[in-house]
Amino acid sequence: MAVALVITVGVIAHGWFARQSAPSMQQQLPTTAHKSLTRKTVPQLDPGNIVIGVNGSETTYVLKGEQYVEGGAHAIEPEDGVLTDNIVTTGTVDTNTPGDYTVQYTVHDSTGHEASATRTVKVVDTMDKQTGGIPVLMYHYVYDPANPPADVDANWIPTTSLEPQLQYLTQNNFYYPSWPEVRAFIDGKHSLPKNSIVMTFDDGEPHFFQYGTPLLAKYKVPATSFIIGADGEALNKMKTYATPYLEYESHSFDMHRAGGTVGHGGRISAMSHQEIVDDLKQSEQVTGSLQAFAYPFGDTTPDAIEAVRETGTLAAFTTQYGWADVGADPMNLPRVRIQGTGSLDTFIAAIQ
Repeated sequence: MAVALVITVGVIAHGWFARQSAPSMQQQLPTTAHKSLTRKTVPQLDPGNIVIGVNGSETTYVLKGEQYVEGGAHAIEPEDGVLTDNIVTTGTVDTNTPGDYTVQYTVHDSTGHEASATRTVKVVDTMDKQTGGIPVLMYHYVYDPANPPADVDANWIPTTSLEPQLQYLTQNNFYYPSWPEVRAFIDGKHSLPKNSIVMTFDDGEPHFFQYGTPLLAKYKVPATSFIIGADGEALNKMKTYATPYLEYESHSFDMHRAGGTVGHGGRISAMSHQEIVDDLKQSEQVTGSLQAFAYPFGDTTPDAIEAVRETGTLAAFTTQYGWADVGADPMNLPRVRIQGTGSLDTFIAAIQ
């Protein structure tokens, strides 16, 4: 099937279900209006200070005959903030014809700078497939063992442990699907290459940004940072430590605090359905995306799960241990907690 792309990332994230049910073998995705930006004349293709990156692996694999699932991209700029909604996506992918295709993402800032990122889509005749489920790894904080924080516990991982893990993933050619790909895989509608994995870091803690993001960039490992929107420094941290290999998703706006009676006592269990929806929409204003969500403290209730589903989130995660299996409820998925005290062998065993 030939898929022509002329879209913004916002349409990709929230129009995903519509794409799955499209009756035509050939799709022309719509172009949507972008935010109005005041322009100044600058040299063409000058990226200025824009940081843009594709979501997931820069090389995407699609099995011949299956539908291409567009993963999108993310962008941020120090003055303008998150520019993800302004990204324009172009390219054509024919999944009936094996070969390499190019999808390009382009964005401008308010002064007219232009930046772009490119995804290579490989349509293949055969694929050694990921089966059963996919490990979504849950990290929290990263620190320099030469200068450890006073409150180190199992949620803290030293750079001397994180770096060998990233080296292992890189050396063994692990694949990092975008959130739309993860959702399609869980729904049983899309094949992923064997050795697929998702990297997530909760809370947006300063040490993670200081010590973790340089390692992600060094090894070119895409990851998601689940951000707490009510953190007054959230946007500044996102801009200061921006990298093409880190996208931002929701850890709620202001639900990461006490006030409930379920699980770890997070306030989500004391909130109404609409309050949860409103909180997540407010969170999206900070992160620029609501494709994925990590429940604060891992706490859920049946009503909270339905509220998250109502927002159009593609995948939502608890702190329960396990792989995200095909056929599972995408709004109530487990993760594989990576503890800072574990060995490399323990890490390898958890993802195989």
